[in-house]
Amino acid sequence: MEYLHPGPIDTSLLTMQNDHISNNVWNGIECSFRPRYCFWQSLHSEPVLQVICNTAFGLLTIGAVEINNHLLLTLIERWRPETHTFRFPCGEATMTLEDVAYQLDIPIDREVVTGVTSTDWEALCIRLLGVVPVGNELMGQRVKLTWLERTCRDLPDNANDIIIEQHARAFILRIIGGFLIPHTSGNRVHLMYLPLLEDLTETFEYS
Repeated sequence: MEYLHPGPIDTSLLTMQNDHISNNVWNGIECSFRPRYCFWQSLHSEPVLQVICNTAFGLLTIGAVEINNHLLLTLIERWRPETHTFRFPCGEATMTLEDVAYQLDIPIDREVVTGVTSTDWEALCIRLLGVVPVGNELMGQRVKLTWLERTCRDLPDNANDIIIEQHARAFILRIIGGFLIPHTSGNRVHLMYLPLLEDLTETFEYS
């Protein structure tokens, strides 16, 4: 069998081969990766789930997906950050916005998602989430995803519609920060998205 070397023939474009994971695999160096936690499987509150399913974030209906680690590792080896494409023997391929919209059933042709980056974040959190992050849970304009999960994990037995919507906003923030638009830290989400969730019925208006 003829083996295809992972590196580029012409190094003028793909210049990061020495730091690429495929280089380690080719040289027999053990590589490991850790997929992101599929957090929406941890949502067990039916009232919160019903609220979220009536928003633009209906991707919760996708359900559990079996992760094929071998396939993911192969795709990681083929991914080139210089061109944002997968480089296969048959040619290049990449994910398009149409693919994302089709797979996740989210709107992509609506209003631009933008927001404030300077406000009283603690007041915003108490108004829309019902709780204020303390200490390093809130760093600048970003809040920890683990704090959102820990704080809004269990819905009180006597929860009214306001509390249910607060828990729904917290979970949607986790979807945004942990899945749709992840922060490089892997554990924080920008609070600029929170005001856009004040009226959950308007989420369909945004891309």
